Amino acid sequence: LRTQGSGGTIAVAVYANAADFRASRNPVATRVVPAPGGATSVTIPDLAPGRYAVGAFHDADRNGELTLWPVGLPREAYGFSRNARGRFGPPAFEAAAFDLPPEGTRQAITLR
Repeated sequence: LRTQGSGGTIAVAVYANAADFRASRNPVATRVVPAPGGATSVTIPDLAPGRYAVGAFHDADRNGELTLWPVGLPREAYGFSRNARGRFGPPAFEAAAFDLPPEGTRQAITLR
């Protein structure tokens, strides 16, 4: 994960299906790590091989959620696996989804 700001935390959620990914509910794994600025590595252990999508955000104010402007747009930096982007909300699951092989894989996500 790469973010421009520092301080706060980076929250990561892994989803196994389109419905949960789109609604940001029922992740199969989550992690919250300090955000030192620049590049941050997050490891999600014990995921079974399969198809997943990841959502992440920089929780700069440490309130545990993605802070929004009054008009509903994100105030904090966020991103998705495969650096997928959505137009009004998260991208489609298939745009962010990747196959996790038994030996594992890496995803580079830029938080914007």
